[in-house]
Amino acid sequence: MEIRLLTTELERTIFIERLARARDEQLAHFKDVRSGTIDNHERLAACHLYGLFRDEEATADGMIAGIAIHDLEMFPRTCAGPDLSHLPRRSVFECSDHWSLAPGAGMRMWCGAAIQIARQHPQAVLAYLAESDHMGFYAAMGFVPFGKPAQFFYLETDRGFPWVQPVILRAEPLQRLIAASLRLPIEADADFTRVRFGGTLRLRPARSSIEIRPDSSPYRPSSFSIEDAGPAAGAFA
Repeated sequence: MEIRLLTTELERTIFIERLARARDEQLAHFKDVRSGTIDNHERLAACHLYGLFRDEEATADGMIAGIAIHDLEMFPRTCAGPDLSHLPRRSVFECSDHWSLAPGAGMRMWCGAAIQIARQHPQAVLAYLAESDHMGFYAAMGFVPFGKPAQFFYLETDRGFPWVQPVILRAEPLQRLIAASLRLPIEADADFTRVRFGGTLRLRPARSSIEIRPDSSPYRPSSFSIEDAGPAAGAFA
């Protein structure tokens, strides 16, 4: 498996197209908002987009999962919530637009996100979860609710702007995740634009473990395991 920073227009276009496909397959039909100061295209353009590929020889069309990451120096917070202004903006990250189109790919993509964030000295990581998102997985990683539910104004449906629950990873749970991600058996380019790993990865950020196995069969160790059983579209931002 290989995770790549997407740098070409073709790669980023494929990311956006497959994000939309993943959401449609989950019956979550969203439209980008482009009105006044709210522009979802501008938000995504400011993010680092990462894609997951089955091997290092795969072309851009072989992308099977993705995630967007930005710090608050790259782009402001996308939802209102409790104050974080005491932290340097470049140390607060948002994970967004997490999608997959293959069994197990979403979990592997999250491992890649953890690797990328861990090396950038984070002090907090934010995500915004819809009711259908995988809160059990985020809780296992150490995320906790952060403020009240809020509307996500960068996407809309026929019923208006979706409501999301802000969650945050910080302090000791974040440090555990950083330590766990640094122990993962990977190979990477000097600038981490490409990260390669085998079929099985295990993150142990807390007292529970998250294991990603090379097949899609359920696996239930006595501590805790989550197997990403199918295609999914995860956190908004």
